[in-house]
This record gives sequence, structure tokens and C-alpha cells, in this order.
Amino acid sequence: MSIRRILVPLLAGFVLSLFLPPIYALEDKHQVKPVPDKTEAKLVGVWEIFQTKEPGKPYRSGYSGHPFVSKGPNAFTLFMDYRKDGTFRRISRVGGKEIVQEGTWKLSGHELRHKRKGARDEEVMYLRFDDPDRYTSLEVYEGTSDPGLFAQFRRVKGLP
Repeated sequence: MSIRRILVPLLAGFVLSLFLPPIYALEDKHQVKPVPDKTEAKLVGVWEIFQTKEPGKPYRSGYSGHPFVSKGPNAFTLFMDYRKDGTFRRISRVGGKEIVQEGTWKLSGHELRHKRKGARDEEVMYLRFDDPDRYTSLEVYEGTSDPGLFAQFRRVKGLP
């Protein structure tokens, strides 16, 4: 009788383990991708926008009449934090308000793709590295007559 009491739960546990997935498989795991090549590795870090340009016009240190200011009540800027695991944080500051968006990124040649959490579509930009600490991006708005916006970013040590 005592052997039966031990054997029945063990046998039931074994049968259940065959039909139910392991507990660790039920956890929501993040897809982590290593940065595979030198081009993607150049983008890893924190970047701040410092100039914009509309096609056919000169560069300016602002956008829509607002100068780029990193902090304070007149803040108006954008930071991009690209991580080695293929995730990014976009921090935009307008006045005293800070908006943080997160997602994944992939750089293939000159084409950079952002997929923000909760967004249906990817954002596509084209990059040119001007030097190790500066890049120029062109964001193209497909399906519109808008030719896009050039923006220049510089590497910063961390988020101010």
C-alpha cells in the first residue's frame, strides 16, 4: 500500500511532464541578437541630434524654428540609444516633457530599420557615417510627396 502511494504520484508526474511544456518555455523571453558586424557595431551607443536639413536647403541647428536644447524648460532635442542586443531607446524632449519609446533596430548596409513597440510598421532611414562620432540620416516618408528630412547626429557619452 505504501509503495502504491509513492508510485502513483511519481507516475502521474511523469505522464504530465510528457504532455505539458516545461515551465521555462512559458516565460516571455526576449529575442537577443548579438551585433554581428562592424557596420552595426559603429552605431551602438548614445547619439544626439544637432542639425537638420530639408532637401535643397542649408543645415541648421534646429527644426521648425526651434533650436536644439538638451535640458531645461526650453528643451527641444532627440537622443537615440542603440544597444548591442539590437534594442533601442528614443528619448525626445520638448519643454519639460520627456517621451521615451523603445523597440528593435537592424542596420543592413546603409539602411536602418526601427520597429517600435506597439507600432505596426517599421521606420526606414538611410545612414552615412561621416566619422566614428557623427552620422547623417535621411528619413524617407514613402507614399507621400514629402522628400524626407536629413538629420545629423553626434555621439555623446551618455544621456544628460
